[in-house]
Parts: sequence; structure tokens; C-alpha cells
Amino acid sequence: MRAHAAWFSVAFSVALPACGNSVASSATPAHANADAGPDFLTLAPGEVAEVTVTTDRAAARLATPSGSEQFVAIVASTKLDSSSGSFAYSVSTDPVDVPSASQITSGCALSSDAFRTASVAVDPEPAGAAPQIGTTRSRQVSVGTKSETITAEVMAVSARAIVWKDTSTAHPATLDAAFVADFLADFDTTILPRERSVFGMESDIDGDGRIGLVFTPLTKESAVAFFLGCDLAHLDGCPSGNKGEFLYLTPPADIAPPYNTPAAIKEILAHDLGHLVHFNRKVVRNNLQVWADSSYMIEGFGGFAQDVIGFQAGNFYVAQAGLNDIDAFSLADVLGNATKYDKKRDGPLRGGAYLFVRYIYDRAGGDNALTDGTIEGRGGSAFLRKVLDDRKSVAAAMPLMGPSTLADLALDFYTALAMSNGEKGGHASPVNACFSYMPTQSDPITGKQRGADLYASFHGQQMQGPTIQNSADGTIRGGGVEYVKLAARAGQKELDVTITTASEASVRVRIARVR
Repeated sequence: MRAHAAWFSVAFSVALPACGNSVASSATPAHANADAGPDFLTLAPGEVAEVTVTTDRAAARLATPSGSEQFVAIVASTKLDSSSGSFAYSVSTDPVDVPSASQITSGCALSSDAFRTASVAVDPEPAGAAPQIGTTRSRQVSVGTKSETITAEVMAVSARAIVWKDTSTAHPATLDAAFVADFLADFDTTILPRERSVFGMESDIDGDGRIGLVFTPLTKESAVAFFLGCDLAHLDGCPSGNKGEFLYLTPPADIAPPYNTPAAIKEILAHDLGHLVHFNRKVVRNNLQVWADSSYMIEGFGGFAQDVIGFQAGNFYVAQAGLNDIDAFSLADVLGNATKYDKKRDGPLRGGAYLFVRYIYDRAGGDNALTDGTIEGRGGSAFLRKVLDDRKSVAAAMPLMGPSTLADLALDFYTALAMSNGEKGGHASPVNACFSYMPTQSDPITGKQRGADLYASFHGQQMQGPTIQNSADGTIRGGGVEYVKLAARAGQKELDVTITTASEASVRVRIARVR
């Protein structure tokens, strides 16, 4: 699936499984250990230090006065372009004669200062006349790499949506009226209004003031649901589109349980509506000929929409895949301009991309869901509007909005994955709030969890944070991260560690004390 074709999908059967005020990620000299000497790095529980990489080497002498301290080495590649590749690295606990310079980290690469009091524009709501129930039209539906013409009939019209069902003889859609009424009510009152308040207004190029929801069994041949940017703009590689705001969904009768319920359809709608609004803000409003964001940046925003709009359930499985298979994830696939999906790594890439978008939203200030159903912006939506509305890709626009560099932001994100919610896993909470997601919130309307908890319980399962290796596996992805456990030895007052890397990987190293 290619970004230039603007065709993005979500498949919920993927059962794969308060920030510091400084803008740059600042640091202070590492604590010296009075008993061991000034060359020792002493960390309190929850503290993180960055160890300088010089000539492909970072080395530290960790003070372990109790002999029971535990640490995690965060080895992060800041090679964030779209070039592929893996690189060698190693972690040794042999004695260190000359330690590298190290500093305790403080502050954040992205601060909420510029966003928490910023207002966001409220665009006029689209208004127009909807077709009557029973009206039929020809619609083009993407089927794999081809396009097929169907006959679609208006089954229901609400204030903000039109439900079209496939009535073609070869593949008619089966839709229950009560089922349609159920998800339409939430679409009108919660899903669309909230998407607008967080992401901004959608386009209305067909002038009917509504989102078209096209149900056809043909959709399943591509995904459970998808959005086709070719309906809104003629981009490179676009087939003939339907010239309007449409989301394409598989009828529940053609979806296996438990993904065929009204609740599941609402989550799917939140995800793909996020794509539609994202496309309008980035491409349509800027009159661009390409959608420059990577496939997984776009999917990260889609997963984030499931969360922030208040309907995430299947999204937990995707987030868990990102954590469990963290060494299959790379921010290069998100921050670069890759336009293809990776079928072998799709779950971890979607999950990691969602966690990244949620992280930058939280660091910009996040929000609060109020009991009347509205979302009170506290900086997160103001930040998203700026990076979505900029003519540059989201990745290219982010450094202009506050991060000192993308490399700093990537390192903070990877550190947060190692530290956030650690108290639930028997680890110390991060001293620097930058290395934590904001507390989750039970949505006052849906009762679902809003926000990321890396140790969340869901559907009889339990997240355990990112996978941490007992010993280095020796390979790091470009733009990826490796977490390696470091444990003090009983009766020994120091733990020495040396990390060697390939210079091409642009590795940075942090040591976090977790116990």
C-alpha cells in the first residue's frame, strides 16, 4: 500500500500478538560517589544519565553501594532516514579503565510551554443537502490493486453521516437497521465532534456536509476498513476517485467476531476518520500533490485517534505488539518517507507509531475529556494542528515546533518506553517527568481508557512494558532501540559497562536505574 496512492487501512484482527520546562533535553553533571571516587556514575532510583559515545564507544562505572541495584541500558540509533539496515553493537560488563563523560538528563526535547495556552481555530462546520434514503449511485471501490464499480444505495442519513450499502447483485451488503442506528448515534455526537476538536475540520468537496460510510463486502479483500485519499485529490498513482468524503467498511456480517460489533465499528470509524481529517489538513488544504507522511506516521495518527476519541479496545493489541517486539520497530519507518507497509513487522510498527504519536501529544500538554463529551485542549491538540497543517511532512515540521532535534525527541521517546509506568512492573518511577506518559483517563462518555499505560490490563491480558533483553543480541536496527538489563553483583560496589556500536548507526546511549 503506497502513501502516494493515499490508501490506508486498519485491520483489528491484528491479535499479534508534566514535562520539564526546558526546550532542549538538558543535562547536569553525573553524581560522583564519595566512597568510590569521581569517575563513578551514581544514579538514584528513577534517574537516567546519558553516556557520551566517542569513537563508537560509551563506558561507565556504575556505583552499586547496596549490590542490589538494577539498570537498563538504552541503546538508541538516531539514524532516522528511510534507508534500511541493521548494525552491530555489544554490551560488556568487563572492568572499565577510562569511563566516558556522562550527565544526568533533565528537561524535555519537546516542551508544552508553547502550546498549553495556545488556542486552536474553530472552522465552520460543513453544511449541505444530503441525498434521500433510497437514492442510488455508482461508486468506485478499491479491491486489492484494482478498482470495481458498485451500485450503492442510501440506507440511512444522520446529521453528519450518510450510510451507503452495496446493492450490487454479485456482492450485496447485509446491514441491520438497529446496528446502523447504534453506531450512527455515537458518530454524530462523539466521534466526529471530537475528531474535529483534536485534529481539525474535515473537507466537504462534495458539498453534502456529511461523511459517506460505504459498506461493501469488497472492502474485506483489502482490509476491514480503509480511507482512499484519491477521493479527495488526484495524487500520483491515484485511480478515479468518488470525489467526496468516504470511508469504506466491511459489513459486520462479513467480519468474524469480536470485530463485528457496533463498538468495534465505532473504533474503526475513529481510526479511518482520523486518516480522512489528517489528509485534509496536510494535503487538501495545502493543495499538495503528494502525501509526504510515511505510511506508519499516518497509521500512528490513526491508532492515536482510536485512543483520544475514546473508543480504543483493539488498539491495545497493537500497542502491546509494539512493546513486545520493540526490536522489530524503528522510528526510521515513522520519521522517514517510506511509503510501503512491512507485512512481517506490521503489528510492531503500527503499535510503536501509535505510542510515539501519543507520547508527543502528551509532551505537548495533552488534553482532558470532560463529562459533557467535549475535549479540553491543554496543548496536545494545538501541537497536532501545527504539525498537521504545515506543508512539510509531520516529521519535517516537528523540529520547527519545539524539539531541539528529531534525534533528541527519538531518544526521549525511547527512554520513556523504558521508564513510564514502571512502578506497576516493580520498577522505580522516572524522576524526570519527560520520561513518562501522562496518566490515563477513563473516558466519561465511553468508559474506555484514554491514554497510554505500558502496563495496562486489557481483555484478560497484561502489558509488561517493552521487552528488555537479559544480554545484548548484538544487532540494532537503524532508527531502532535495544534495551539491555544490567544488574549489580552482591558484595560489589561497582558495575562497569561498555557499549560499542557501528558509527553508521548514529547510536546514543542512556543508562536508567530502575531499581
